[in-house]
Amino acid sequence: MKKAGVKSPRKANTGNSQALAVEGIVSRKKSFVTSRASRFFRLTGLTGRVSSSYTGQRLKEFFLDAGSARHSRSETHVRNAERIVETLGELKGAVMKVGQYMSIQTDLLPKEFADVLASLQQSAPPVEYDLIASVITSEFGKEPEALFAHFDPEPHASASIGQVHRARLSNGTEVVVKVQYPDVDKNIEGDLSNLKTILSTGSIMGYRKSDLEGVFAEIRDRLYEELDYDQEMENLREFRRIFKRDERIRIPLVFPPYCSYRVLTMEYLPGDPLEALWASPYTQEDRNRFGELLFDLFANQILRLGLLHADPHPGNFAFQKKGPMILYDFGCLKRIPPYIREACRDLARCGLEGDYERIDEALLRLGSRDPRRKAPDQDFYRQYLEVLQEPFRPGEPYDFGACKIHERMVALAPLGVSKMFHFKPSRETVFIGRTIGGHYGNMLHIGARARWRELLEPYLND
Repeated sequence: MKKAGVKSPRKANTGNSQALAVEGIVSRKKSFVTSRASRFFRLTGLTGRVSSSYTGQRLKEFFLDAGSARHSRSETHVRNAERIVETLGELKGAVMKVGQYMSIQTDLLPKEFADVLASLQQSAPPVEYDLIASVITSEFGKEPEALFAHFDPEPHASASIGQVHRARLSNGTEVVVKVQYPDVDKNIEGDLSNLKTILSTGSIMGYRKSDLEGVFAEIRDRLYEELDYDQEMENLREFRRIFKRDERIRIPLVFPPYCSYRVLTMEYLPGDPLEALWASPYTQEDRNRFGELLFDLFANQILRLGLLHADPHPGNFAFQKKGPMILYDFGCLKRIPPYIREACRDLARCGLEGDYERIDEALLRLGSRDPRRKAPDQDFYRQYLEVLQEPFRPGEPYDFGACKIHERMVALAPLGVSKMFHFKPSRETVFIGRTIGGHYGNMLHIGARARWRELLEPYLND
């Protein structure tokens, strides 16, 4: 175990990588399950196993004391999460993508469950090259070898709904080609319905099913957008326009003649992965610079621009010692309405000031507080704020390398459960929360030190 505040050496990947939504590559290739019937039977079978497990758990708890019941319930959560991960990893596609979305919704899922589900972020075996070639041929009427001067049949990166291959245009430009797996879009409705049923089974998600409808509707909308590579091409262009004068950030150029609904071709922009920041030639000053940049970039998007790159997977960012941070994968964007941006600013202001009454009012405007219930007492908010305010206190730079906020939040879990039904999932904040939570993890890995309050305050005074 690593001691608090002491960095253990990070294993660095010294090779360049352009990992667009990379959840990792393993050597074993898999065929992709596209049949609706096959997917339906696998998911309904999974639902039956999960449901039976929780039914048995509830019966068992009648004969256990409170402590033993909690321990047994925790083991059941882990066992069922492992079942879900195994099946979703085999099926890939929309259902795996939604599983990844849910894995960092720690306010919706038990911690044990979310921890296991998080493994969906790590690995996605690539599919056979013939399937990739068939998609390109269908979209352009040419095989990859005829469309490009060179097309590498070995995947450069593999993910839940598609994979990336290196290629070269006729003019010599090095590119990466993102290709969607066949028929992913045809399975969205069935996959999403089945996964919603599974996650509603046995009270895995402790909220009323009606309260979850908006959350799943938001996930559905973002998923359809993420499957539309024409839209992602426009997203890339929009971000390039917004940040064209910001030399700290670089965004790939797209090549429209080689793009379609299921194929996206971009310039190859190599960079070092996040874990490489802990190896030579990177220094603590470099980590501080990139941490400040990441914080500033997303505070700007949430609180000022209202246009959020909402996939915080570390593989979507690359780094250069003397250069900018590179952003990849613009399939999942969240456009934040002005009233939500203002509520987020108010929530942050009140959090810094300890104004508990206005915190509750901001949460109501965000849709995160259930108006059918009275406000929790101020001591409830105070205990959470004492933890969340930690990086923003005036004084010395705060070191995310020694941060233990996540552990302190786990210790507050019983308090959160006691007030659970005072709150509800908010459709508008699902992807905002996902992004903040994901980048909290990225900041821990970067281990940056800075005066974070000074970086945040300009966005609160607009």
